[in-house]
Amino acid sequence: MSELVSETAVEQALLGLQVGQQQSCDWCCECGRELHSGTQVTAYAYKPADEPRWEVLRVYCQACTHTEIETPTLGTAEVLVSACLALTQLAARQTTRLVLSDVELHTHSALTDGTSP
Repeated sequence: MSELVSETAVEQALLGLQVGQQQSCDWCCECGRELHSGTQVTAYAYKPADEPRWEVLRVYCQACTHTEIETPTLGTAEVLVSACLALTQLAARQTTRLVLSDVELHTHSALTDGTSP
């Protein structure tokens, strides 16, 4: 876990991170099930060594949960986390965003794991 700094740091970095492009829902990338605020999910997030922020690339419903990172990418920190989806309101823009809450790290691959992209 040394290259991720710590489990707590990763969980905190992902807390509140936007999921998908829609304002109030997203879809399971495996089965297409619609996911709303309050839904428990597994999320795959990554952060290349030269980037300051984590990005959520895939979200899975509970029925399609993944438990391991199958093909790690060299130079990229990757994680699978369980989380609950929540809505955050942006008052200034009068919009909402679907975000990760109650984040718990399950597995990771370090920057030195995997093969070149």
